[in-house]
Amino acid sequence: MNIQIKKKFLLMILFVLLPSISAANFLDAEIGARQTGMGGAFVGISDDASTAYWNPAGLDELKNVELVYLYGRRYNKGGINFFGLVQPSTSLAGGTWGLFCLQEDIVEIKDNIPKRKGIEETTISIGWGKKMNGGFEAMPFGLLVGANLKLLKTGEFNNTSRGAAMDIGLLLKPKEILPGTKEIKIGMTLRNPLRTKIASEKLASAKPASGFNLGFGILMDKKINLGKGIELSNIILSADADHPEGESLKVRFGTEMFVNQKFFWRMGTNDGDIALGTGIITGQWQIDYGVSLNSPEPSHQISARLRY
Repeated sequence: MNIQIKKKFLLMILFVLLPSISAANFLDAEIGARQTGMGGAFVGISDDASTAYWNPAGLDELKNVELVYLYGRRYNKGGINFFGLVQPSTSLAGGTWGLFCLQEDIVEIKDNIPKRKGIEETTISIGWGKKMNGGFEAMPFGLLVGANLKLLKTGEFNNTSRGAAMDIGLLLKPKEILPGTKEIKIGMTLRNPLRTKIASEKLASAKPASGFNLGFGILMDKKINLGKGIELSNIILSADADHPEGESLKVRFGTEMFVNQKFFWRMGTNDGDIALGTGIITGQWQIDYGVSLNSPEPSHQISARLRY
């Protein structure tokens, strides 16, 4: 399959999905089966097709075209659909471009009983990221910057509101790293710094999420042999501090490890909730599953990722 056919195939998938794609509290959701299994600690990692959502600065780290589709069920019974596409460095603005579409039904919880409110929220976003090499060679770290523009729509019965917002991302990569460490990353995302709002008296939930998220990631350069034919490699340790506007600080921790060069195992904690996940690579495909053990019910996400 040549590159032109692949691009047409991806565009066809996008146009088929767009009419049915809608989103959750406008980017205030934990997105990604892989990320769910790591407790949502991903802003400092940002190395797959969901990066346009988590931290657009990481887009220029990707070397291949990537496509991901995600389906999830949150503890409040709201359904999530997510589609992401990344196109590596092009002549257009000299960076890497990413696209995502996100959907979630809005559900209200009363007396631990979920009740669908009939609200659907839609976010379509295009993001851009670039390595800032020129003029920064003398700095003790590599610097990547990025941003995304989000088009928002929310609807309840016959009432529909629209708006726009943006996120800004930074990613620092210290050049002097610890022994046994392959890479260290420090990420930051400013969500909706312009405080864009959607004018709607009836839809109180219709506002883009604002706040900031700091992330820290360590990629280990060691293999660990546990005996009995079990080898761990590509070990990642990550931590996030998330501060949504008007809410208390949320802390997340996560880890990912590659088992016998075939399977992924993940675990983490998301503001006190335990998270677990797994994944498998077969050819150009990667299938991931993650669960966050929320109260009163767990949240599940499963995704398929194509890389070429």
